[in-house]
Amino acid sequence: MKKLLLLLTIFSATSMASFAQWTTLASDGTGDGSHGSPGFLDGTKLEYRYDDKSDSVWFRVTVTNMLNANYGINIIMNVNGAGSTANWFGSNTSFKYNRIITAWITSGTSGTVGITDAAGFGAGNYTKLGKDNISISMDATAKTYTLGLKRTDIYNDTVLNATVIAGVGSNQFWDDDVPNSGSGSVNLKPAPSTGLHSVNLNDDSFIIYPNPTSGTININRVTAENTASVYVYNSIGQQVYSNEIKKGNQKHAIDLSSQSAGLYFISVKNGGNNLTQSVMLK
Repeated sequence: MKKLLLLLTIFSATSMASFAQWTTLASDGTGDGSHGSPGFLDGTKLEYRYDDKSDSVWFRVTVTNMLNANYGINIIMNVNGAGSTANWFGSNTSFKYNRIITAWITSGTSGTVGITDAAGFGAGNYTKLGKDNISISMDATAKTYTLGLKRTDIYNDTVLNATVIAGVGSNQFWDDDVPNSGSGSVNLKPAPSTGLHSVNLNDDSFIIYPNPTSGTININRVTAENTASVYVYNSIGQQVYSNEIKKGNQKHAIDLSSQSAGLYFISVKNGGNNLTQSVMLK
């Protein structure tokens, strides 16, 4: 099945080092899950990382045991100004929430994935506010699961101020909270415009198409006075392609057919401008 997509419009296209460092929101003890079974995740740490240039946020949960199928990761948030709240039903019952980032996975990164509010979660509509707009990655060595998404998909306001916990378990049942009491907090605000902007199909200097694509991406530029550098990054910031569009050349083709399906970022550095377009690979 296709990888789930992180829908971003702007990406700081340098490397993973361009992102801020991970910040710990909460820690939790081991072996304190309600089921205590190897078939349920046991969470020990919740962290986040925010890139204010792309206005995207990543939440990372460390666990004691990795599961490749039938696992659940939920980021549970009480976002200031985002509507009515409900009490979380896990061990951290005093925590009130109005947003849940849901990843109830049946296999790999496929399953019920999206964002909902308190009303939607209570009604069993786990993707009410957005479906499949989350990037999921796993690190078996570090025993971590990472969920990434646009900040504005959580709540579209100038600043996202929220308290946060995580709930983990299987793809059907909650088992453990991080933490069991209390919460962490985030205060996320995009950076002022610094000249980095997204390219779209109506941009008057570059056209990047088709989007989505089955493998080949074409770049057409109106003027070819400079040599332009082209980079392609996957949804977790790894560079998978680089090349140059020589001075005088207006067209350039990129072959991504060997890459996995998902979201990619095409970064074009042309003179003093850094232009970035997100492209979906089917």
